[in-house]
Amino acid sequence: MVFQSVKRFIGKFRLRTVLTVSLVILLICAMGITWLLAYLNTQYTTSDLASQLEGEISDRIVQHLDVYLETPHLVNSLCLDSIKYGGIDVHDNAVLEKYFRSLSYRFPTVESICYANEEEGNYTIISSVGAPGIVNGTDRYLGFSRASTNFSFVEYLTDSEGRFISKTVEPVPYDPRNRPWYKAAVTAGRSTWTPIYMWVEGIVSQDAVVPVYSEKNNLLGVLDTSLTLGGIGEFLQGLRISDHGQAFIIEKSGLLVASSGSGEPYIKENGTLVRLSALNSSDSVVQSTSRYLIDHVNNHATITSREQFQFDANGVREWVQVSPYQDTHGLDWLIVVVIPASDFMAKVDANNNLTILLIIGSVLGTILLCVGLARWITKPVLSLNRSARSLAKGDWTDWVDLDRHDEIGELSESFKQMADQLQSTFTSLKTSEERYIRLFQSSADAIILFDKYVLVQMNRAGEEMFGISRKEAPGKDVRILFDNLGPGIGEMIRLGSEPESGYLDRTISRISNGKEQFMNIRLTRIPAEGRSLSLVHIRDITDQRMAIITFAEQEALQESYSQIKTILQFLPDPTFVIDAEGRIIIWNRAIEKLTGKFSAEMIGKNNYAHSEAIHNTNQPILVDIALTSKKYEGSYDGSFYPDIERSGDLLKTSFRTDLSGEVKYFSCLAAPLYNKKGEIIGAIESIRDITSHKMDEEALLIANKKLNLLSSITRHDIINKIMITKAHLFLLEETPLTQEQSESVTAIRRSMAEIEHFVAFTKTYQELGLKVPVWQDVGKTCRKAAKDVDLGSVIIHNTITGISILADPLLEKVCYNLIENAIRHGEGLTEITIAAEEKPEGLIISVEDNGSGVPDENKEIIFERGFGKNTGYGLFLTREILSISDIVISERGTFGTSCRFEILVPKGKFRFSSE
Repeated sequence: MVFQSVKRFIGKFRLRTVLTVSLVILLICAMGITWLLAYLNTQYTTSDLASQLEGEISDRIVQHLDVYLETPHLVNSLCLDSIKYGGIDVHDNAVLEKYFRSLSYRFPTVESICYANEEEGNYTIISSVGAPGIVNGTDRYLGFSRASTNFSFVEYLTDSEGRFISKTVEPVPYDPRNRPWYKAAVTAGRSTWTPIYMWVEGIVSQDAVVPVYSEKNNLLGVLDTSLTLGGIGEFLQGLRISDHGQAFIIEKSGLLVASSGSGEPYIKENGTLVRLSALNSSDSVVQSTSRYLIDHVNNHATITSREQFQFDANGVREWVQVSPYQDTHGLDWLIVVVIPASDFMAKVDANNNLTILLIIGSVLGTILLCVGLARWITKPVLSLNRSARSLAKGDWTDWVDLDRHDEIGELSESFKQMADQLQSTFTSLKTSEERYIRLFQSSADAIILFDKYVLVQMNRAGEEMFGISRKEAPGKDVRILFDNLGPGIGEMIRLGSEPESGYLDRTISRISNGKEQFMNIRLTRIPAEGRSLSLVHIRDITDQRMAIITFAEQEALQESYSQIKTILQFLPDPTFVIDAEGRIIIWNRAIEKLTGKFSAEMIGKNNYAHSEAIHNTNQPILVDIALTSKKYEGSYDGSFYPDIERSGDLLKTSFRTDLSGEVKYFSCLAAPLYNKKGEIIGAIESIRDITSHKMDEEALLIANKKLNLLSSITRHDIINKIMITKAHLFLLEETPLTQEQSESVTAIRRSMAEIEHFVAFTKTYQELGLKVPVWQDVGKTCRKAAKDVDLGSVIIHNTITGISILADPLLEKVCYNLIENAIRHGEGLTEITIAAEEKPEGLIISVEDNGSGVPDENKEIIFERGFGKNTGYGLFLTREILSISDIVISERGTFGTSCRFEILVPKGKFRFSSE
């Protein structure tokens, strides 16, 4: 709106006036912008120069601090290395004095080096600063506090050879372990800095301290190398910043560390050190800068990188740069460099004033030149304007030729030729446009024109098909239009824009009013200069597509049903299928033979006709339970099946029945049938005659019982004979025997004992596999078995709860053998741990003790019959009992530290309960 108003306002004036005024305004603007850019450039250049200077000053301060502050930690490291490798003995005071003196001369920036002993409180210090102050560059002060001084501190001025010159401090009680520097090292437990504090002699310093530990990590004492704050202050005062520039260092708390101005960063009151805050500094620049830093810089205490800002202090513009300084030993300072803007801007302001005067003179002279130039330019333009007005009124012949050969003359000739061409093409263009509009709007297909992805035009059919107005659609992105068709059309436009593509055809489905529609989309690329136009035709082919799909589905369904029916008819097992209503839809030949009921009379029957044909009763059977367990819940009384096993949807069971007076055993499987939507549409049941298998199983059981009876009788007879033999041996031992005869009797008795063990083994081995595997709670079985073992002082940790496995009833014997074996053979055994863990390969049950373990070469042969120090059958029986249920046992312990038996229970043979 503002732009239109300006255009209307300018249009009220003549071209000559507008051109003159425009040139003058442009000139003034150009001059003004030139002066402004020059001014801003000088300001930026000056600010950048100041920033570079501040950065250079900060870098020099950082470099100096890095060297100055790292030196005491280097001295401490040298002392620690000498102590560690035996170069010096911390208990030899003479050695310490000599070593500290050599380091003091080697590192002249260090003010003092000292060591305090933790056990006795001995203290030795070599310093270049004592109570009287600095003497010269060669003499040093020696101070100490030890038993010989009754643990009072004394200090002597010494020469370069260590000879005493004079006493400088009278003895005063001194325990270094109570000093701030000693406590700081012990608290940190590593190399660190002390707070800034005052010596007994009155010197203010900050020390690098490090605790000294023995090889057993016991505290021996503390090393201390100190620096006075004066060294940092002297460096800052020696810096050349600018005429009135300042630099100072503060802690994050605001306390002043050092300054390039005069005055110390602390005062002493009654022998006590009082640190000065930067806000209380006697220097006005330090004070005002610190105040601005605290009040206006966000969270200045957490500055982690260099920051620059400007502020006014007492009418003077100050440029400030703040740089954080941190080291690995705990220092956290801020380096502040302040430069007044007046140190740089005085000459720049004078040059700016001269530039303004020169610009004003240039503008006045140029205005006169612009007025004459405007008159000369507008004269032929006004003539051309009159001819253009005639053309606009429809007068194609009234044109005034300008007798010129410059650009304006060429423009006049071009206008005349354009008028002639417009007159000839206007009529044909109008006719063509009317014909195109009629064809575009009357098409039954939706026709849409796109410029890249933007909709340009759409016909009435598209408006009806997608329910969008032709006035609203133009200008919108196709990828957000037409539901899911939009992205598909957008992808076709993308593919169609490739050089080798010109025509694309696709069919895309969409959901409209809850129904699926199929839309055929054809895209044609229209060549256009500088544009990417695409013409899209969309046709609804839902009716044709659904007709084809329906026909194909019916054909495929009929063919599949015929194939399945043929397969089921020739299955060897009796099989039948019912639908969701319980009606029989398939009754194969095998079940015809089993029941005597033919397919023709059974197909279509319901009301449990299949149950009556198989079981002679009218109630649900396995196939009905598979169809829907909820529908028949409570109606099945279990009279047909002793038990039903379920695996997912599959049901499995067996039953006994009389057919024509003959006992038959059958197993049967049943499962529901689903359609492609996951809905149950019926169920299928298959029956298999297992009578012969059942008979063989019963015959095998009878034979096994007979063999067990025979084995029991034989074993009983053998035991009786053994008892008789033992009685005779006892009587024989009562008679006088030669040594040779006694040895023979002992051998016979040992042989009888081995026979007796073997007979006991045959009894246990006979019971293997006699009973079918049953589900047994592992934790309870292990606890029960442990009660039968003499544990002594051995503790058993049984962590298994709620886990059952399918195993032989002799599982308790397995637990007993493993616990008894650990106690019998585990040397130094104190505890046994029983645990379980589920892994991808199955359930791992571990029995682990802290005994001597099994040698690697025996880890497998310990399960062989006869191996071991006792009977040799315990672990052999254990593996045999577990193998009946396909359970594997192995020894995985570490010889010398533990014995660990791992029992792997395969999947399907263990389960968890909530108990």
